[in-house]
Amino acid sequence: MASFNGQLRSNEIFSALYNMIISQEVFADNLGEHQTLVDKARVDGSLFGDTKLYYSTDVLKSAPWGNDAEATNLLALHRPPAPKCQAIHLDVFRQICLTVDNYLSKRAWADEGAFSSFNGVMLGWMRETKRVYDGTLYNVYIGTTVSPKAAQNIEFDLRGARANASTELEADKLEALELAKDMANLLVEMGDYSRAFNDNEFLRSYAKDGIKVVWNAKYVNLVRKVDLPTIFHKEGLVDKFDEDIMPARYFGRAVTADDIGEGKIIGANGAYDATKGTLRAKAEFDYNDVHYFPGDALATSGTYVAVVGGLEASDVYIEDADIICKVLVKLPPYMSAFEVGTSFFNPKSLTENHYLTFGHNTIEYLENYPFITIKSKAAA
Repeated sequence: MASFNGQLRSNEIFSALYNMIISQEVFADNLGEHQTLVDKARVDGSLFGDTKLYYSTDVLKSAPWGNDAEATNLLALHRPPAPKCQAIHLDVFRQICLTVDNYLSKRAWADEGAFSSFNGVMLGWMRETKRVYDGTLYNVYIGTTVSPKAAQNIEFDLRGARANASTELEADKLEALELAKDMANLLVEMGDYSRAFNDNEFLRSYAKDGIKVVWNAKYVNLVRKVDLPTIFHKEGLVDKFDEDIMPARYFGRAVTADDIGEGKIIGANGAYDATKGTLRAKAEFDYNDVHYFPGDALATSGTYVAVVGGLEASDVYIEDADIICKVLVKLPPYMSAFEVGTSFFNPKSLTENHYLTFGHNTIEYLENYPFITIKSKAAA
């Protein structure tokens, strides 16, 4: 349907007259639901200082007791292992800007009510835009970040379940069963004493109710085709499938040197080849006169990466349909420095500039806790 071009319709009786506009309505119900993962991760910041320090300590040790012989060891020192300290810095600052006026733009509206509604919606967009930025940036971080530790990058082999099924429904059910079994085994492993599931390699064990699973919606929706309570009740996994769910577009992997070259997703000249996979924005930026939020798909033509005038490889990621979920214990902290709304009236142009300025930390997961990526093993 074509947009209104400003042309009034001729009256059916008096062709020299034109039918008037009945009313003007500005839609305000633009974002019905926000991503809530980032809200669960928020931690308080401060106007004083810029760093939060997180300390990790390791287990102590026992030794044989020598009875009376221990008397000579009375003054021996037994220092604990040195802790590890991780710093999270408030170092990202952004601003949302909007110009409105109460004079010439008012002439486009039939009455004060319609005009005030429009200005109110536009001013409301400033904080809504920040929420979109926060939510998409955080989701992309969760979906694309991987631990450098091999033990925290796990593959579930679901190929046999689908290969042995005679119908699509049976395949879904067998795959769900296999996924449930592998997930139950992982929860048992995480509950045991182990150094495998944190980057510091300190001895840890994790309670099942403290483990958080952030699911790729593609896999949750597939599993939900079958009877969840019947399959997962005994394993106690029903709640785990109802935890945090993100759309598939947020899950992906970094662009590497292997992705660049003739016949790759990024050609030898830096041009993006959409037939090789979906390339998405990792941050908020403007490129080729298009504004992208984190998670948005890049244009299928005119997008260049890792060449002069193109995007940096760190600005983008490749959507990966094989990522099933992320398994965490503590969400990476999202620390707010401040959020300030200010305005300035320009008497020369009779305009009002409004600004929303805010800051947050560079997102990092805490190395004391698991950051596990689970993928479906690719076909041979």
